[in-house]
Amino acid sequence: MSAVELVSDALAGVTALDPVLHFMDFLAADSALEAAARIDRIPLVERRGLPLAGVPFLAKAGTTVASPVVGRLVDAGAVLLGTSTRPDSAAVCQAWGWNGCEHTANPWCTDLSSGGSSAGAAAAVAAGLVPIATGGDSAGSLWIPASFCGVTGLKGSYGRIPRAAGRSLAQLTVVGVIGADFDDTVLATSIASGPDPCDPTALPHWPPPVAAGDRFTVGFSADLGYAQPDAAVAGLVAGRLEELAAAGMIRLREVAVRLANLGAAWLPLAALERGQLTDSTAVTRAHGVRRDNDRALARVFGDVDVLVTPTTPKTAFPHGEHEANLSAGDLCWAFNLSGHPAVTVPAGLLHGLPVGLQAVAAPFRDDLAVELARLAAVSLPDPPIHWPAPRS
Repeated sequence: MSAVELVSDALAGVTALDPVLHFMDFLAADSALEAAARIDRIPLVERRGLPLAGVPFLAKAGTTVASPVVGRLVDAGAVLLGTSTRPDSAAVCQAWGWNGCEHTANPWCTDLSSGGSSAGAAAAVAAGLVPIATGGDSAGSLWIPASFCGVTGLKGSYGRIPRAAGRSLAQLTVVGVIGADFDDTVLATSIASGPDPCDPTALPHWPPPVAAGDRFTVGFSADLGYAQPDAAVAGLVAGRLEELAAAGMIRLREVAVRLANLGAAWLPLAALERGQLTDSTAVTRAHGVRRDNDRALARVFGDVDVLVTPTTPKTAFPHGEHEANLSAGDLCWAFNLSGHPAVTVPAGLLHGLPVGLQAVAAPFRDDLAVELARLAAVSLPDPPIHWPAPRS
């Protein structure tokens, strides 16, 4: 297909499904078609230097091509269709989306949240409208929607993808990619990685990892010592690891993970991240919790290559119940606080809804988290709301 054909098909899908899923914040149809036409005019031999030539994608609301993650995908030939929804920034729980009139719906069940804050990104990817979308994350805003919608979400080590705003005050917020295909998600993350003048904390360019062929030593924690996941969710993820171990693909090792409950630590650091005045004593205590958890995680990764947890304690919740579901981020935000790389992939369906498996590795060992996640990922059927419509 030509770039114009690809983009035209995506725009037709947006016209058909956005009134149902409410995932668009802003649509730039004319500029997207113009960009696609420019790509089609590039000689094929030159187009080979554009690894994402003609691929349509969405950026999270509030970001533009001036943001390194968006600009680098565009430079690689991807075509920006517009921006995807996020929640009202004033809400305490950000695990939902809002287009100004309607909640962003989950393609698996439109009565349920798509997660958030990268809400529209995950809904659009899961519904087959775009293969990749960008997101931001300070407490699971990539993993939660990816898990709820049954797709891949990749948060690299802190600094893996540079931020337009540069170094954040509390080093919680990161940029990442949500994707329908695992390898596409990894490729887009690699393209977006590397140093940028706007962000002195950015890490060196990260090439897509090559499978080592060695068996991983994997530890499982249902709760990290403080969360309260549904037994069925935890059991499904643990069962997936047992299947891999029985097939000789990984070594399972018992680990005791006892992290401090992060509520008292994350909230003052999040306030600091937003540039809001906060009690310096609370910030000092929060850094103490961060150091304690860093030491605990260092001990864990002294025994295992990868730590696996459920991505979220529960499956997707109904619209309007986000404030009662602040716990959606309980198993994610520990790794915003610590900066460890983490990947979520589908582990299966529970009562018809996706369950995410979260793979976490030691700092800068994004390759290990990625390779375990690739082994563990389960291929799901298309959700009921999909473009084009699932075949009966």
